This record gives sequence, C-alpha cells and structure tokens, in this order.
Amino acid sequence: MLGSNKNERRAIDKARKFGTRIGEGCTFEGRLDGSDHFTVSGKVIGECNLSSILRIKKSGNWQGNIIADVVIIAGTVEGSVDAKSKIELSPTGRVVGNIKAPAIAIAEGGTIDGEINMMSSERVTRFTERRSEESEDGEE
Repeated sequence: MLGSNKNERRAIDKARKFGTRIGEGCTFEGRLDGSDHFTVSGKVIGECNLSSILRIKKSGNWQGNIIADVVIIAGTVEGSVDAKSKIELSPTGRVVGNIKAPAIAIAEGGTIDGEINMMSSERVTRFTERRSEESEDGEE
C-alpha cells in the first residue's frame, strides 16, 4: 500500500508493507511477477516484472534483469534495472548493468558500472544516507 503524504521523498516511505520476501540464505531461480512489494535479502537468479516496489537489501544479490515500478538497491544487481517511477541506490548498493528510470537517486558510495538513462529532464539526485537499513522497516 502506498502512502499519501506528498512530503515522502524516499520510495521506502511510501511502502507500508512488504508482503513477499526472499530471505537471507535462500536462493530463488525463475521469474517474479506481481503487484505485492518484494524484499530480497537472499539471492535471485532470474527476471521480474512488478507493478510495485522491489527492495534489494544489503545482503541481497540479484542476477538478471529487473522491471518494477520502484527499485531500491542496497545490495548487488548484475543485470539491467528498468523502473517505471524511480530507482534509489543506497551507499552499499551496486549495479553492474544499465539503469533506466524517470527519477534516479544515488547515495554517496553507491556504484553503477553501466549506463544511466533518465526518461525526463530531471537530473540524477545524489545524497548522503542518514538512515540505517533497520530504521527503514524495523525488520532486523
């Protein structure tokens, strides 16, 4: 469920519940489709097409192409990332592949080894992360 506060600048602030999880120590191979918000703390080998938020936590590793509404990356992605709304890359986030979205935010320390394609006149936002991953959702 997305929040309605227009002051919510970070994509994580808009998600109230991440219902689908791939836990640390688990590996999923295949294709993910759906509208639930997904959290990946383990490893995914495959592709996705999600009409929701995909969050790859610091321990998460994704090998394959991603299409989602919003993609938040604190772990590693090896493949292309195509977000319909926004991509956020945290200080520990790493992408080896091309990224494409109307809005892209990269925290100090986040790395991309590939091309950045923004489909709007906005600029890439760079920021210094002041939150911990735990404070974003209270899961850990």
